[in-house]
Amino acid sequence: MDYDLARIDYTLCGITYPDSLKILPATEHKSQQKFVVGDKNGVLQCLSIKDEEPLVQFKTLPGKSITSVQLASSSGNNAEKIFAASGNEVKGYTRKGKVFLSIETSVAETITSMCVFGSDLVLCSGRTVTFYRELQEIYCYMCDDRVLDAVAFTTPNNIKVRLLVLIANKEAIIIENGSLYKRTYIAAGPTRITVPSCLHATEICVFYGGADGSIGVIFYEESILSSKCLVEGCCLGSVMCVGWFNNSSGTHLAVGRHDGSIQLYLINTENLKEKPRLKFTYFCGEPVTSVYGGCIGTEEPELLATTFSGRIFGLRSRRLVSGNVPTSNTKTVDAFVTRRSKLENEVARLEKQVANERDKYQRNTRSIYPGISAPPLLDIQYELSGATSNSWQEVKIISAVALDMLFIYCENKLDLQTDSAAVLSLCSAQEATHPELLATVRCQAGTRRLWLRMRTVSSAETQVEGTRVLIYVLPAGAPRVARLIKLHLPTLPHYSKYEPIEVEEKNSCWCELRVSGGFSVAEMTAWLSEALPGELPRPANNVAFARSHTILGTSLICRYQRGLAVFKSDNISTIAVLKDVISNCCVKRNIRADISCDIPDDYCIISFQNIKDKFKMEYDKNKDIEIKKAIRSLDLNEISINEETQKLLCKDYLQIFKKSDEDAETNFHDLIEAVKNWYLDWCKLSLNIQYNNDITILQNALKECLLEDITEILSKH
Repeated sequence: MDYDLARIDYTLCGITYPDSLKILPATEHKSQQKFVVGDKNGVLQCLSIKDEEPLVQFKTLPGKSITSVQLASSSGNNAEKIFAASGNEVKGYTRKGKVFLSIETSVAETITSMCVFGSDLVLCSGRTVTFYRELQEIYCYMCDDRVLDAVAFTTPNNIKVRLLVLIANKEAIIIENGSLYKRTYIAAGPTRITVPSCLHATEICVFYGGADGSIGVIFYEESILSSKCLVEGCCLGSVMCVGWFNNSSGTHLAVGRHDGSIQLYLINTENLKEKPRLKFTYFCGEPVTSVYGGCIGTEEPELLATTFSGRIFGLRSRRLVSGNVPTSNTKTVDAFVTRRSKLENEVARLEKQVANERDKYQRNTRSIYPGISAPPLLDIQYELSGATSNSWQEVKIISAVALDMLFIYCENKLDLQTDSAAVLSLCSAQEATHPELLATVRCQAGTRRLWLRMRTVSSAETQVEGTRVLIYVLPAGAPRVARLIKLHLPTLPHYSKYEPIEVEEKNSCWCELRVSGGFSVAEMTAWLSEALPGELPRPANNVAFARSHTILGTSLICRYQRGLAVFKSDNISTIAVLKDVISNCCVKRNIRADISCDIPDDYCIISFQNIKDKFKMEYDKNKDIEIKKAIRSLDLNEISINEETQKLLCKDYLQIFKKSDEDAETNFHDLIEAVKNWYLDWCKLSLNIQYNNDITILQNALKECLLEDITEILSKH
């Protein structure tokens, strides 16, 4: 951490979306820069900073929520144009606030991201990428999943424009002239991209931030589109925004995350594939939506950031923050006095405004005239992720106001975890046999961001429906209101990793489920949403996609059209669950369907051989963790353990004690359950009912990792 930067708050706007703040380039007469920001209230404002106080250059009236703000430079001069997207409209403003462009586009959904490239306009909305040239729509490309971000490049002959697009199914594609040109899959799931300023317009190379917190680079070389991870996630929050910061040390990649952290990474502009060096980290306590570098409050560069709730602040050198300057300077003392006087006047004005509104509300409640008193809807955003390698599904909740507590209700049994900013309390059910769950989460003061981890508790009964969870979110303050969040935990939560459909060619031991009947594509998509996490492809004439298991690495391939669906998986339990889910949905909808399964005779032994090495590794890891727990229970100190004259521990145990971590995660018990379910499901789908004795022997062999016994049992049938 080489930089000593301090925070200085500038102003507060409405709730902001990612990439809704931009810094205008400096003019010829002044090195200090202005910045423009759009918020959920539809207000676009351009501000400058003088003596650490914001000055409004222009401000629009409220309207539709502004979801993206971009800049474009006119050729031949430095008169920047500001483009703001709200709904399906795009408006252009000069730096003085004059509207020079207003277009209502043909996109059906809200514009979430856009790119302005000369006279070209690229709009991302839902699953579509729409390309405009001279305000005329040229083409509209439909993607397999939700579009996250896009940037434009020119071809070497400067005739065509290539678009690099990020898609929510962990895919990056290049679109040229309305057709798919190249594609690549990125395991981290990129969320935002930014183009280094040192690149030529024809070079395709961008930095991306991932949903797992990682940072990498996507590049196109020798007709191949590929990616490279430069910084691992390491339990950091997902990346919400990326930008650039330049100072005397060089060019830095600025990263804003969902957990409220901001990092600066020094980039080697001569070799963009080199691992960047972390130079600075700051934590602001709530999700960061935009982060860019520029000369805002002084003539020296600083980092400007916005948060979800609309706080705009700068991170500048500590010596340039007035609170860190010695008070012996007379001018500084006068500045302090003036600033304090302004703050006192502002506080007095707000207190008076609050008192007037309270009196007005009291008069209205006592009035004889009828009226409606309704609190405003709480601005809360939430996101449910698929199950990770430790079987937990994470719910991220962010609020514009501080949270007080949460009430969680579920008809089924759940395991719950929460972060350190809250206290989780579980209420016992009134009846011991009833699986209902009721929990409360009490938040620390000022908490605006919270995550919850959930996982369903396995039971002997077959689960044919997803688990419904109700979360009542209560903010701090009065009047007491709550916001209801409804979550759906699918029956196959681990199939959250997207894979190319070509994965079918890598395996020969497939279990197949074939369904035919009077169902539509939309109905089959709705049925699959009960089983699979995340968004599914939009209904079309023919739908095909593939997912993989986060723990086992097994694959699921789905192909369906009207009246016919075929599912392939090298995990027989996946086929069994899908069969039960689809059968249940057909019964509910009163749809007649023919369901058949094709299971290889030697499936169990082949599948176990595929995970045999992993099973042995997880067994050894689990055994080491248990040994270390036993050693720690002896309460030995470091002196007695490291005593040279008389060793209390043997060499192997001493090595385990020093290297293993008892808090390390192991999937050994998950693998035992998976192999056991494979055998049970194979017997059920193969109509083999003589397995009662074998299942007990198999379970004991799995616990003791007796590989020969396991192989013998699985090879019997």
